[in-house]
Formats: sequence, structure tokens, C-alpha cells
Amino acid sequence: MYNVPPPKGDPDGGDEVERDKVAILIINWNGKEDTLECIRSLQKQDYPACEIVVVDNGSTDGSADAFRAVDPSVTLIESEKNLGFAGGINIGVAYAMEHRIPYTLIYNNDTIADPGMVRSLVEVLESDPSAGIVTGKVYDYYIPDRLLVVGKKINFSTGRMFNEGYSEIDRGQHDEIREYSYIDGVFWLSRTEVFKKIGYFDTGYFYQFEEVDFCARANRHYRILYTPHAKIWHKGGKSVGGRKSPTEVYYFARNKFIFMRRYATQRQFLTFLLHQALVDNPRELGGAMIKGRFNTLIPQIRGVRDGIRKAKAEPPFNPGKYGG
Repeated sequence: MYNVPPPKGDPDGGDEVERDKVAILIINWNGKEDTLECIRSLQKQDYPACEIVVVDNGSTDGSADAFRAVDPSVTLIESEKNLGFAGGINIGVAYAMEHRIPYTLIYNNDTIADPGMVRSLVEVLESDPSAGIVTGKVYDYYIPDRLLVVGKKINFSTGRMFNEGYSEIDRGQHDEIREYSYIDGVFWLSRTEVFKKIGYFDTGYFYQFEEVDFCARANRHYRILYTPHAKIWHKGGKSVGGRKSPTEVYYFARNKFIFMRRYATQRQFLTFLLHQALVDNPRELGGAMIKGRFNTLIPQIRGVRDGIRKAKAEPPFNPGKYGG
């Protein structure tokens, strides 16, 4: 259960808000210090019509009390349990819809932002009525001029996802606005109407792949854009223990079977299964052993097992089923 408060600046709970207002949705689960740093960064935005909305996913580290104390302008929504990234985002989106906030910014808590980030994203959507979602440059928090991602590409015959720009030093090679079919869920601005048209994030994923699933539905109705002018710096996977943590390994292994069953053709899915059996799974297990990540071996195996089980429950490929 959770309680949705009235919008800031509207003590009567009315539905009149600024036409260009942005709800910045941050999901927190026992990440108090990262989220506080994130909030401080967002408070420096040069875009005036922002409301920071923190959804606390049942934290036990005193997060909620810390957020209440930091700034009365921050909206705090508390969930009694951890609903995962997808579930937390859905609570925040429901808040934005209820209060008729036209723009919703999905934003990871282990990030800091350039002061012009929100303004740059809004300008793109305002300039292109056909665009529903826009993202920007994601840099490495620890190596500030190194990129982590600008957009995603998916090979439906292998299930491999590629972060375009990954580990590149930014020398201006990604300095034009472009369109992608898939983008990363670290941060993106969407028209709130996109959720009304195609639905919420799928909570069945819990963590990992919910954003590309959403893109697969959204890009049938809207353009998904990237702008080089919006910039953030990301620590990477802090909420689940870092990259290649047991939690991340499990959900990534599991959820790609669900995603591929939904969106790959029958022929692509069969090729994907063969690639998982002969290439990806042996490589993940072998890499974990070589690098001493023995705590990820069982999560990898369990993830594949559970992913296959859940994929079996999915109907055969139907390009219209998840299209909104």
C-alpha cells in the first residue's frame, strides 16, 4: 500500500498545474546517500517547472525520514514493500497522471545531472510532436568524460543488447539528435500521455528489461529520440549491489527470455535459444569462474531456468499483442 499526496504548490489537491511541468521520478530502495546526492543535483536544474517525486520502495535504512528532512518541496511516496523498479515507476506515473503533469522524467537515483538536463529534454519534445520519449548522454560517474550509453541496439537472433557509445571517450562523435528504437532506462523524458496510450511498465520483469519492453510498445506509436545536449553521470547498478551482482545477473538472465519470447519472431526465438545454450550461458558461467565471481554462478543458472519457464507461459509472437 502507498499514499499519493497532492501536488506541491496545490494544497487543495486540485488538478490545475503548469502546462509544461515535469515530474522527476526517482525510485529509492535503501539507497539513501545516493538519492540525497541525486536530489541535490536535480535542485540545480535551470528548468523552473520541476517537481521531484521520490518513491521509496520499503527501505529500511532511514531513507524516508532523510528525504522528508532534506526539502519540503520534494514529494515523497512511500511503499510498504519493494515493488521493483517497474512497480515504483508505475506509482510515480500514476501520481503524474492524477495531477495532470504533462511530462514524466524517469530517473535513476545513483546519478547526478548537468544543470541544463531537463530543459534540453523538454525542448526536444516541444519541437517534435511525433516524439514521445527522449534521452541523452549517460557518462560514467567515476570517469566523467567516458560514455556509458546513448542508445540501445538489440540483436533478436542472439538476444544480445548493445549500448551504443559504451566506454567511449566523448569527443563529439554522438553530437547529433537521432532516433532509436530502444534506449536505456537510466533517464528519459516522456509525455505522460505515452503511458495512457500503451500502458505502464510491466512489473513482471521487476528489474531489468522493463525499459526495453516499454520501448518496444512505445516505438509503434511515437518516435524515440536522443539529444546530445542532455547529460548525466551514472554510478551504475548501485541499488542492486553494482554491475554483475548476483541480483543483476539473475534478472538479466531471466528477463531476456521473457522479452525475446514476446518480441522476436518464431525463427529468431529458436535461434536465440540455440545461442543461449551454446554461447551466452557457457560464456557467462565461464567468465564468472575465471574472474572469481562464484556467487553469481547459481543466480545465472536459476535465471536461465526461470526465464525458460516464464517464456513457455508467453503466447507465440504476436506483433499486435503488446502494441497498445
